Amino acid sequence: MDDVTDAERPPRRGAILVLEDRDDVRQGMAQLLELHGFLVVDAAAGEQALDHLRADPDGFALLLLDLRMPGPVDGRDVRRSQLKSPDLADIPTVVVTATVPDGITKAQLRADAWIEKPFRFDDLLLVVRQYVTPNT
Repeated sequence: MDDVTDAERPPRRGAILVLEDRDDVRQGMAQLLELHGFLVVDAAAGEQALDHLRADPDGFALLLLDLRMPGPVDGRDVRRSQLKSPDLADIPTVVVTATVPDGITKAQLRADAWIEKPFRFDDLLLVVRQYVTPNT
C-alpha cells in the first residue's frame, strides 16, 4: 500500500542533493541533471550533505545518496540522521550504490528507491522525475 501512496505523491519542486564521494560520478550526475532542468547541489562527504540539508530543509526535493563514503559520516549515517529529523525525514531519498545492503539494513534505511551502480543515465532520470519537477 505504501508504494501506491508514493506513486500518487506529486513530484516536488526544489534542488536535488547529490551525495557521492567520487568526483567524476558526482560531477557527471550533476551535469546530467542540470542539462535536464534540475537544480543540483552536490556534496562529497556526509558531513557536507547534512550541513546542506540542515541549512535549507525546505529547499530540497530529493536526496541521491551513496552509502559508502570515506570519513566519519557515511551515507547510512546521513540517512539515519535524516530519518530522525522531522524537518528532513520527508525528503524523498534514492540510494545510489554499488553494494546493496542486507535486508535488515535496507529496511532500516527506508529509501524511496534504489539504483544500483553502474547505472544508465536514462534510468537515473526516470527515477528522479518520479520525485522532482524540473525548474525549466
